[in-house]
Order: sequence, then structure tokens, then C-alpha cells
Amino acid sequence: MKQDVKAEVLDAIENGRICKIDQGKCPGGHSEPFFYKTHGDDDLIILRAKEKRFTAGFRKQQILYPFLLTRDLPVRTARELEILECNDKTYAVMERFFGNGHSPERFSKATDEQRSRIVRQIAFFFLKLHSIPPDTLPTGVDYTPYFKYEKGDAKNDDVFLHADFNYSNFLVDDDYNLHAVFDWHPACVGPRIAEFAAFVYCNDLEFLHLVLREYNKLAGTSILPEQVILHNSGRNEQ
Repeated sequence: MKQDVKAEVLDAIENGRICKIDQGKCPGGHSEPFFYKTHGDDDLIILRAKEKRFTAGFRKQQILYPFLLTRDLPVRTARELEILECNDKTYAVMERFFGNGHSPERFSKATDEQRSRIVRQIAFFFLKLHSIPPDTLPTGVDYTPYFKYEKGDAKNDDVFLHADFNYSNFLVDDDYNLHAVFDWHPACVGPRIAEFAAFVYCNDLEFLHLVLREYNKLAGTSILPEQVILHNSGRNEQ
């Protein structure tokens, strides 16, 4: 981030000129989001850490974003993340993505072609992400899963996971193309079945079935929705 933009953003934060985003019934757990448009027309998202311990997630994404840009993923990710300190609070600043959030209600209104398209694109995104060799990931980042392994999980099948692919963390365009994926602070190396847990959290089992069916075809796997649900239940009990 250029020094003049950084100074402007800091001034806007300090003087309360950033616009808080209404997250409705599903507020983020780690940070509070704000919009800000600079004098140079840069559209930014500003995240304020709710607690100091959550700032480690900012630093993790600061390292990951440049790496992800080199991996030819079929989505947009932030080009960079700037960490700022102001009034004893820690902020993360990145470019703003435009698009629509996914929800079961919106998905039900999509055409058959749109539904099929977004399912294929999400499955392909997972395939590309899971194909990144864990030993190529940038150092200085903790890739330990925030969940515990089920006993039946194959350790040698560990892959790089986004690990929090829920409605608030990806956007689609007006024609239901997958557009952007963000909030990579839970990214980790773990069993690929865990990637699909967010669909269970969001109680979107229809979407889980559709994405898994397409993913299994692309990846040559045979993960069943019932296995994801059971895996997820086991995690919640630990």
C-alpha cells in the first residue's frame, strides 16, 4: 500500500470515517468489517480484530495472499493485505470485491444452468486448491487445523484447505459465476473431507450433495455426504 493511501486510511480510521458493514444475523467471529473509498477511488475493506489474539489471522493472510496469486486459482483473491495499528486496535486493509453472497434462498431462485455452473466452479476451485503441494506453502505460517482429526482420517491424504468456505467467504456474480474467495485465516493442511464441513455448518445439505458429486468426479474421490456430516459431528463433540 502506498504511503499516502496508508496515511489516508489511518486518518479515516482514527476519525471514524469508515463505514461499518451490516452483517445481519451472521456477524463474523474474529473481526468487524468496514468499507472505505479513498480519494483516489480505491475501494477497500477494513477489518478490525475483535481481540488481539485474532491478529495472527491477519498476519497469516498477509503471507498467503501473494502466494495464492501465483497458483492460478480460478477465483480472485486479495493481492495484498496491509496491517495497521490505530487506537490500540489492529486493522487489516485489502481490496474490496463486488458480488453476491450465496444462500440457500438465492440458490433456489437460480436457473438450472446457473445452479449447475456454480456447483462445477466450486468443485473445480476445490480441486485446484487441494492440488497445491503442502510442501510448497510459504513458511512462517501455522497450517495446523483448528479442528481435530477423526480416527478414520487418512493422514497421508492431507491437502491444503480453505477450511471455512461458508456464505460470507465467497462471492458470485449476477449470473452465478464464482467470483472471489476470501477470509483465508483458517487455511490449513488436513483431510479433504473437512473442506466440505462449512456446508453442514450452514445447513445447506442440498448444496453439499451437489458439490460433492461434482468434486468426486473431478478428483477421483468417493466422499459421501453422510461421511462429511459424521465427520463434522465428531469435530463438534471434541
